[in-house]
Amino acid sequence: MIQSTSDISTTSNAYSINLLTFNSSKSFDEVASAFEKQLGRLDQEQALSAPGDFAERVQRMEGSSGLMIIAILEMDRLVPSLTASATHARQYLVGNPLIASQMAKLDTLAALYAPPRVLIYTRDEKTWIAYDQPSTTFGRLASDDILRTAKELDKKFENLVRQALA
Repeated sequence: MIQSTSDISTTSNAYSINLLTFNSSKSFDEVASAFEKQLGRLDQEQALSAPGDFAERVQRMEGSSGLMIIAILEMDRLVPSLTASATHARQYLVGNPLIASQMAKLDTLAALYAPPRVLIYTRDEKTWIAYDQPSTTFGRLASDDILRTAKELDKKFENLVRQALA
C-alpha cells in the first residue's frame, strides 16, 4: 500500500540569469592554460583532513585570483556529440569554499549555486569562455549581503576570463 503524505510542499520561482560569453582567436590550449594559471586547486582531502585551521588550509590553495578549480570535466570526451566533432570543451567548477561558506551562512540555498561553472570551448575557429554571471545566479536568493559577495565574484570572473583571452 502506498501512503501519501500531505506535509510536502513545493515552491516554484522563475529568475533571469545572464549568460556571459567572451571569445578570442587564441587556441583552446592557450586559453585553458592561461585560465588555469590564475587559479589554485582545491585538494578536498587535504582541506578536510589536515590538522590546523580549515580556512588557512583553503587560503593556501587559492590562486592569484583568490579562486580555485574545484573540479574539471573534459566535456569534449564525455559528450558523444562533441567527441565525434573537432570541438574542444572543458567545464570548470571554479570558486572558493570560504566565499561559499560566507554566502551559505546567510542562506543554505547558496550552496546550490556554488561553485559556479565556466565552460571553455571552441566554435567557428575561436575559443570561447561562457559562464552564468554570479550576481544573477546568487541574486535570486534576495539577500543584499549575498548579492554584494556575488558582485565581487562578477569582477573576479570577468578578470579571469579577460586575462585568459588576452
